[in-house]
Amino acid sequence: MSTAVKPDWRYRVLFTLLAPVLAWHGIAQARRAEDPRMARQKLGKDLPERHDRPVWIHMASVGEVNAAYPLVMELRRRYPALPLIVSTFTPSGAATAQTKLGSDIEHVYLPLDFKRAVHRFFEHIKPRCALIMETEIWPRLFYQCRRNDIPLIIVNGRLSRRSMNKPRWMRAVYRQALQNVDRILARSETDAERFQTLGAAADKIQVIDNIKFAAPALQPPIAPIELPRPYILAASTHDDEELQLSRAWLASDLGQTYLLVIAPRHPKRKAAILQQLRPLTDALAIRSDKDTVTNATQIYLADTFGELQGFIAGAELVCMGGSLIPRGGQNLIEAARLGKVALFGPHMENFADERDLLLQHQAAVQVSDAEALIEKIETLLHQAGQLKAMGARAQQLVGTKADVAQRYAQALESYLVSPRGTAPHTPL
Repeated sequence: MSTAVKPDWRYRVLFTLLAPVLAWHGIAQARRAEDPRMARQKLGKDLPERHDRPVWIHMASVGEVNAAYPLVMELRRRYPALPLIVSTFTPSGAATAQTKLGSDIEHVYLPLDFKRAVHRFFEHIKPRCALIMETEIWPRLFYQCRRNDIPLIIVNGRLSRRSMNKPRWMRAVYRQALQNVDRILARSETDAERFQTLGAAADKIQVIDNIKFAAPALQPPIAPIELPRPYILAASTHDDEELQLSRAWLASDLGQTYLLVIAPRHPKRKAAILQQLRPLTDALAIRSDKDTVTNATQIYLADTFGELQGFIAGAELVCMGGSLIPRGGQNLIEAARLGKVALFGPHMENFADERDLLLQHQAAVQVSDAEALIEKIETLLHQAGQLKAMGARAQQLVGTKADVAQRYAQALESYLVSPRGTAPHTPL
């Protein structure tokens, strides 16, 4: 085992100074979520006592839980007796994990990156290995993994361009934390290069693919959500995109036949969205209010949780949020998997490889702004044959990568079946 690398001193000082604020925030969040476990487990308390050396999988929130689901199902298929435990950081992630993964996989909240909380976590859970989904980098947690000889693997590893533009001292924090990682299974060559730029050793990095390409395991087909009128879906929109799209939509003739369904990335933004949209039109219906969609309805705000896939399945076309503003875009794989053509704006950096794959095969459309997007929708809706062919190509492309969960499981095999680990060390 190589020597554990301590977190950068600036990180330790900063986290110590922020401790009261972070603890207060955790308590407030737990009260809002009505989950009494949350505040205590984030401080390393009220954790289950595990003696079976489980594989620990951390998924920050809902997106990571959904991404990890096919891998978890593949691990259960390959190793039925393998003990698993999962952690999340948010209450919405916890709810999704408990719903999707079932009650037989224990869930806990990830402790805040305080030395005592992290120590207590390892003292109780005693994992044989740690699988961290995507981009979660916690320096003290990573340090204790190495110190306790617990293999630490980043799964579906990704780093955004924004991560690479952090201040120099923050990049130094990341660099030191990555020294404690045993393996980085990256989703793309671009992400692998970024991890290397941040200081990860090249021989620790292996490119697999985006795990979101994985075919959903043991799930029934997605049931389309049907509305009284055919609709175009704006999926996972961010602040200001709802306004841009609605203005362009209302200026077009599409509303005579079609409905614009807006599914915001964060439904809790409902009030802010309505404040922007109500001055534009009265022909607005809200799903959480159980409003009825009529022939006069122009815009339908789908401000609910857990229904996005159903809306994608029922839509004529899907516009990807986070792409009309510089947010890096949202996952367009689910639309492609369901045979839907995805349209998006200029900002898709977070899904650059997937974007390029679909564009290269003329299975998606990129535009410059909301007005161009609405114009392209009008064009495609008048070309039913082309639209159907594009959707079929998108579905086929995603299908060729559907075995990605198996490839991840294969890459993880040596860590899963050869448990290491010692009693937790005193925290530093």
